[in-house]
Amino acid sequence: MKVIIFVIYVLLVVVVATVSVVVLGLAALLSLPFDKERKMVMALSRIAARTVFLLSPVWRVKVEGVEKCDPRQTYVITANHQSFFDIPFLFYLPLWKFKFVSKVEVRKIPAIGWMLGMRGDIVIRRGTTAAAATVKNEGAAHLGRGTSVVIFPEGTRTKDGEVHRFKEGAFRLAQDNRVPILPCVVYGTSGILGLFRLTPRTLRLRVLDPIGVEEIEATPVREMAQRVEQLTRNELSLLRAEAEQEAKRGK
Repeated sequence: MKVIIFVIYVLLVVVVATVSVVVLGLAALLSLPFDKERKMVMALSRIAARTVFLLSPVWRVKVEGVEKCDPRQTYVITANHQSFFDIPFLFYLPLWKFKFVSKVEVRKIPAIGWMLGMRGDIVIRRGTTAAAATVKNEGAAHLGRGTSVVIFPEGTRTKDGEVHRFKEGAFRLAQDNRVPILPCVVYGTSGILGLFRLTPRTLRLRVLDPIGVEEIEATPVREMAQRVEQLTRNELSLLRAEAEQEAKRGK
């Protein structure tokens, strides 16, 4: 039965992904001449991303703290990085205008990589000297046009599920462009897609209190990175404990 559910899920996702690529491609072609930020594409991509989770009969999505996120505000958004699924999962944020900073390898992934390309997300080659300049320049351009920027400060997915050292790029970008930071914490996305099976799981996204411009400007970049890293680590521990308690109650 688990294999049947997995096969049906994969087939449905393939259909949705195919339709989404076509629709987003048409939207990009039609809107690009007069829409530098590709607002229509960003709005439509939310539907495709959320459908990835809605189609699964064994995944439950729990999003908390959305009231702390002002849809009219432009942010540098940070999040821990546990899984490839973190990218579509962050579309549950109550914002529709945002760009991801992602490594160039992601663009090679069928469907999701193509959709990120059509959205005009920021692409970097991790480990190169040009990466920081790309984030600085393209990030500033998007923020200046009122589009938030999502960065995974760890730089890559963690193998052990823990929060690792936050790099400074996200926090420097926020300071240079005088925009608040919106820290987010993801839990449960790692290992949800196994070999011919879907792992029953509650996927959690928690939005923390935004950090205002004045506080960002008054704090050295390295110190701010360490502060948000610790906030993320602490909140991840709480989410893990809540998940474990929930699992015990369910037995």
